[in-house]
Amino acid sequence: MTISIDRTGHFTDELNIAFTDIHVSIDPDLLGDVLESAGVRISFDGFSDGRFLTIARQLRLRGYKGHICAAGEIVPDQFPMALKVGVDSVEISEALARRCAQEQWVVMGQRIQGNYQSRLTG
Repeated sequence: MTISIDRTGHFTDELNIAFTDIHVSIDPDLLGDVLESAGVRISFDGFSDGRFLTIARQLRLRGYKGHICAAGEIVPDQFPMALKVGVDSVEISEALARRCAQEQWVVMGQRIQGNYQSRLTG
């Protein structure tokens, strides 16, 4: 069982989106095949594997407008960066949710607001 976390850091019921599942090891040349999907779920194995950030950013740069979900052992400290590159939600295991409470995710989700980059660009 997994726990879904929305852009605000709140735990939610499973999202009702038809996801196309890809792994971070996907050949970037194949990303065009998922651009018409309603949702793309990027799976990865551990918090040290930051390729999900690159894949999410590449999808957005290629014009993908749908829902991007990062599914794996992401930790709250990685949440702001995931949101910045275009991730809409994350899925974590129940065990990780017990270790990293909803309050941690909410606080980290707020870290993308008011950062110095956004103040510089308006």
